[in-house]
Amino acid sequence: MIYKNAEVFIDGKFQKADIETKDGRFHAIRYKTSPLNPGAPFNLSDTPTSGSISGIDSKDSMDSSNHTDCTDKRILPGFIELHSHGCMGYDFTTAEAFDMEKMCDFYAENGITSILATTMTIDYETYKKAMLHIRERMENPKKGTRIIGINMEGPFLGADKKGAHDVRYLMPVDEKKYLELNDLSGDNVRIIDLDPKLPGSIEFIKKYSKTKVISLAHTSCDYDLAAEAIKAGATHITHLFNAMNGLHHRQPGLIGAFSDFDVHAELICDGIHIHPAVIRLIYKVNPGKLILISDSMSAAGLKDGIYELGGQKVYVTDEKATLENGTIAGSTTTVYKAFKNVINYGIPVEQAILSATLIPALAIKADGEIGSIAVGKKADFIIMDQDYNIEKVFKDGALI
Repeated sequence: MIYKNAEVFIDGKFQKADIETKDGRFHAIRYKTSPLNPGAPFNLSDTPTSGSISGIDSKDSMDSSNHTDCTDKRILPGFIELHSHGCMGYDFTTAEAFDMEKMCDFYAENGITSILATTMTIDYETYKKAMLHIRERMENPKKGTRIIGINMEGPFLGADKKGAHDVRYLMPVDEKKYLELNDLSGDNVRIIDLDPKLPGSIEFIKKYSKTKVISLAHTSCDYDLAAEAIKAGATHITHLFNAMNGLHHRQPGLIGAFSDFDVHAELICDGIHIHPAVIRLIYKVNPGKLILISDSMSAAGLKDGIYELGGQKVYVTDEKATLENGTIAGSTTTVYKAFKNVINYGIPVEQAILSATLIPALAIKADGEIGSIAVGKKADFIIMDQDYNIEKVFKDGALI
C-alpha cells in the first residue's frame, strides 16, 4: 500500500513524502523535497545519505492504483507504551489472556502499536499466573496492540516509597524468584524495576543489566547510591518525580542523577502526577532521554467509579485514581493524551513525538524494529489530522 502526499515524521522532523508498505514493513520512502535541503526537488536517483531513505525503490515501485491520498494529513510512527497496568476494567496482573484482547483494542484506538504489559506487586502465586497469561497472549497475538514484553514493576521495591503497591507482598531482591517469573513469562521480561537500597540490588543490577533493562523505582535512595546503581548498569528510571525523594539543592537524589547520567526516565503527563512547569523544566535538562508513559490502571477508558489495581480497590473521581487512604494509584490516561498534554504545556511537537516513539524504543533496545518510520522497520504508524487527532492506526502495515 502507498500513502501519498502526507507530512511524514522522519528523522525527527516532518517531511513531505510518500511511503510504501509491503509485507508488514516500510518498503520505500519517496521525498517530495530533499531531506537535506527542504524546498529543493528530490530525485529518487540521488545518493541516499540517511538510513531512512536507504532502500528506496525505483520510481515505478511507487506508481500504483493501490494508494491512499493523505494530503493535509500527518503520519507519525506508532506510539510505544512502556508502562501501563491496564485499561477497560482489566489489569495485566490479574487478567486472563482473552481479556487482554479488549485491552489491546483500546490501546490501538489510542495510537499505541507496541506495549509492555506492566505487572504490579501482588501475592506470589497470582504473580506467577500473570506471567503465564501475558505469555499466552504474546504467543497468540490478535489484531490490536502488540505486546512486546513485560515491565516487571514489583515486588522488589522500597516500602517507604511503595506508592500504591501492597506492602504485604513487597520482598527483598530475590534472584531465584526473578528467574522463576522470567522463565514462566517465556523470557519476556524486558524491564525490571527495583529499589537500589534493597540488599543485594547492586549485585543483581551488575548481573542482569547485561540482558535486561534495570529501572530504579519506588526508592528514597540518595544521589550517591543512584550513581552507584547507574554505574553498575541501571539505565532507566520509573516515573520520574513520583515515588522518590523530591529534588533538593543539597540532596539531589534520583532526579539529580537523571540530570548527570545517560539514563532514560519515564514521565506521567496526565496533569495530576507532575505540574506542567516541572515538565517544561525537565525537558530543558535532558529532552533526549524522556519517555511518555501512562502508568494507567484498569479505569482507563471508563467512567469514574471503583476499580482494582494489583488486588487493591482504587477510587476514581474526576479521572484521578487513588487508594482509600488518598495515595495516587496509577492514572486513567493514555500515552496519546500525554502526548497532546505536553504539546499544550509548550513542549515542541517534534520532541513530544520522539518521547512517545523512538526514545522508548531506544530505551528497551527495540529501535531496530519499531519507533520510527524507516525502510525495513515494522510498518507501525498513525494517520492524524493537522491538530493531531487520530484518524487511522496501522500495525505491521494493517489497519487496526
